[in-house]
Amino acid sequence: MFKQLLCSTVALMASQAALADTWQLNSENAELYFASVKNDTVEETHRFTSITGTLEDGALSISIPLSSIDTTIPIRNERMLEHLFDASKHPAVTATATLPEALYDTSNAPSTQVATVPLALTIAGETITVEAAVQVTHLNETTLLATTRQPILVNAKAFDLVAGIDKLREIAGLNAIDYVVPVTFSVQFEKED
Repeated sequence: MFKQLLCSTVALMASQAALADTWQLNSENAELYFASVKNDTVEETHRFTSITGTLEDGALSISIPLSSIDTTIPIRNERMLEHLFDASKHPAVTATATLPEALYDTSNAPSTQVATVPLALTIAGETITVEAAVQVTHLNETTLLATTRQPILVNAKAFDLVAGIDKLREIAGLNAIDYVVPVTFSVQFEKED
């Protein structure tokens, strides 16, 4: 009886220790895309080329340096940094969340979990909670792959970015740029040794 209790206690402690590990976002295997629609019919896909982040005890923290924006047009990158994001004052977009244990417990890997996660998103100094429908695949005991199951719709009005979008529209001589921007991501986390 004592031996069974001891084995159970050790197994529980090992399981809890595994969950307390720190996970590091693998920037080389990270993708974040967003789309814009101008003049109601022209859709363009853009991306950020740098993403960093950690996951520790369920606390997720992501940082996206705005200087890594890639719209494929350098002058547009500069204009977005200046007029939309005010990147000199707010150099990064951040996202934080508290994740349920099932999303990062890899003890049953390979496996997949789906969830809708409240994500605190900070853009240009404004923080809004958005819902992120995600799929997390436990590739093995040391690697997680998280992807959006559907685009996250970021409303520029909620982040007080309308004036910046209007300025970009005016500079480009456009009739309209949509204020709602769909965002998708695929990120890989690796357990630190």
